Amino acid sequence: MTTAGTDHVRALLGDVRDRSVLDLGCGDPEVARRAAGRARDYVGLAGDEFLAAAARAAVPATAEVRVADLDHWWGAGLGRFDVVVSVTAPQHVRNLARLLGTLHHHVAPGGRFVFLVDHPCATAGVAGYFAEGERTGLPAWAGRPAHHRSLETYLRDLRHCGFRLDEFSEGKPGEVGFDPPPAEPPHAPRWALFRCVRTP
Repeated sequence: MTTAGTDHVRALLGDVRDRSVLDLGCGDPEVARRAAGRARDYVGLAGDEFLAAAARAAVPATAEVRVADLDHWWGAGLGRFDVVVSVTAPQHVRNLARLLGTLHHHVAPGGRFVFLVDHPCATAGVAGYFAEGERTGLPAWAGRPAHHRSLETYLRDLRHCGFRLDEFSEGKPGEVGFDPPPAEPPHAPRWALFRCVRTP
């Protein structure tokens, strides 16, 4: 399931050569292909067999792709990674703080966590921006509904779980590495992209 935010993710991900990469959710085959093709080693945790098959078709035979339920994943036996990338998966877990706490144990100190979610302005819906929770009107991912969270919640959970925000983008067209400006500028951001660093 390739998203229009793929180029944005790659721009924030940077160079992963000689790095150990974890793809959390395998949400975009193009991101998987680029990361696995350059990394020292790559492990993908796909949300279901469909996403796993798409990721396996995109990555070298030496890369590893597993199916994992991210609502219950604890990372046993995976070791540590220099870089974690995730396309949309964080907005489909029920307990974001639990997932981030698990990730903290599997990212090397100083390692990067880059992820993309639908912008909270786009996921708020009629329930309103500050009413967080499941949004049935949004597309599901690996059979899991989307959850709306405010930017404040994303930033608070990242900080409490040991991640420092290094870069943030709303994918403004025309920014370096992103899409060219459209003839009609968008009225609201579509994506929220975070590049974080694991603190000691």
